[in-house]
Amino acid sequence: MYRHKKSKDHKRNHKLPNEHNEEYSAEFSPTRDVFYTDSTSNSNVSRLVIGYVALFFSLFSLFLMPVLFGLIGIVLGIYTVTKGQTTLGYTSIGFGLFSVIVTIFYNLLFVLSAIL
Repeated sequence: MYRHKKSKDHKRNHKLPNEHNEEYSAEFSPTRDVFYTDSTSNSNVSRLVIGYVALFFSLFSLFLMPVLFGLIGIVLGIYTVTKGQTTLGYTSIGFGLFSVIVTIFYNLLFVLSAIL
């Protein structure tokens, strides 16, 4: 904010000929241009599609080829989180990790029971 110097007579005499008692400041706040179009809507849709594909692979890994589809779901989930769709990304990471860990421990338990 910038102010001109005020004289001592400022309050007494408001009509001084050579004095400017004006205050200059920004009276507006920058806003987004409503008519500006960007490819954000297309990128948002692509992020959602990738998130749902990651969730599909993670859920599908519970039934068929858990390690492969689980890892694909985890990788796509991490990519989705980095692109901003955190809920879909973390959900697919969780289901993928669950599928991979349960499969590994189940197979390990099965092998150990066969040995013992």
